[in-house]
Amino acid sequence: MSFFGPISPPVLNEASTPIIRRALHRARIVGNFALVQSAVQVIGFVSGILLIRRLDQREYAYFTIANTMQGTLNLLADIGISIGLVSIGGRVWHDRHRFGQLVNTALGLRRKLGFFAVIVVVPILYYLLVKNGAPTNYTALMIVAVLVGLGVQLSNGVLSVVPRLQSAVGKIQTIDLTGAVARLLAIVALMYLFLNGAVAIAIGSATLLLQYWMLRRYVAGVIDLNAPENEEDRAAMVGFIRSQAANAIFFCLQGQITVFLISIFGRQVSSIAEVGALGRLAMIFAVLSNLLANVLAPAFARCQEKTTLRWRYAAIVSAVAGFSLAIIAAAIFFPQQFLFVLGNKYAHLDRELLLMVGGAVLTAMASTLWSLNAAKAWISGSWLYIPLTLATQLALIPFTDFSSVRGVLTFNLISAIPSLLLNLVLSYRGFRRWSPAAG
Repeated sequence: MSFFGPISPPVLNEASTPIIRRALHRARIVGNFALVQSAVQVIGFVSGILLIRRLDQREYAYFTIANTMQGTLNLLADIGISIGLVSIGGRVWHDRHRFGQLVNTALGLRRKLGFFAVIVVVPILYYLLVKNGAPTNYTALMIVAVLVGLGVQLSNGVLSVVPRLQSAVGKIQTIDLTGAVARLLAIVALMYLFLNGAVAIAIGSATLLLQYWMLRRYVAGVIDLNAPENEEDRAAMVGFIRSQAANAIFFCLQGQITVFLISIFGRQVSSIAEVGALGRLAMIFAVLSNLLANVLAPAFARCQEKTTLRWRYAAIVSAVAGFSLAIIAAAIFFPQQFLFVLGNKYAHLDRELLLMVGGAVLTAMASTLWSLNAAKAWISGSWLYIPLTLATQLALIPFTDFSSVRGVLTFNLISAIPSLLLNLVLSYRGFRRWSPAAG
């Protein structure tokens, strides 16, 4: 009994019960996915740390360059295609034949973009490796390993959208966990036999091939892989490619700018290894990015109710912001604990660590906003990212020492600010103009 009378438990009416059940179901899905993805990222993190500790700085520098350029190739082969896959797929994912048309159309376009990306990027990869002391034969071997991995990534990047839009969280977890464990076991086995930068890249490519085999088996069971390409889908994706080409290329280069700059202007090859090693610590944000790509962004794309959409957006952005602040605080107060895992060769990088974490936080926030905007195709005007970022970087050039790790990381941190601000504006405008899909 209280001053206001007996306290009764809240009554759940028939209308509110399904809502609560759905909310609890979603919470369980997100929690389970985050738990498994955390395990995947811990395994991946351990694999990366083993490479950092086992490889000498020269070999790790070569691995960093090759791995960075493989990522660049993959991103350049995806200009606008993922946007089309998610935004169109959010409407047709329930139709086996229609979804198959969309997937095959995306695969065809991605392979064509991949071909042009190889023509442009491979000469740059060759130059960076040779400039930093890699022998010609060794450089050729690393390029072959990179291209094998790229060939698999071109398909994986498209096929992975199917379980995401089908909300097949368990399948996504199985594929990710299997790949992470296989890569770790291969590294552990070979580190006692023979391990260098080229072998490390080859292990990554072999892991991608294993994941492709698993992914294709699943996809073949839920969509029609023999469906012909769809001309309307192709036209829509070509439209996305044209509108996003300049922005995506620039964004791709910005994402790898620290390695590019230190590879070109650095005085010692060890500087490349230091940037690469610090970048491994940014894998802390990989759990968030995987959760966003595989669970949250597809749910955001499917949502057709404005109030729910606003709440989902606020919840996702707030969670990422809170996690980011916690990581910054940890880097400020416990830098040596972060650097301990990298080994003695990198123990002196405490100031560089904070700059790297700051840059990773801004990039994670901007990427979160971009993923949500892209899920709803709120991307008109995103080209402004280019002039805004260029203006910022031009202003920084007179004050930046590009031959030092600290200078390059500071340049990278400040360069991420325009993207964050622009994506906030795109989100605001998107909500103002958005209306639910008919039917």
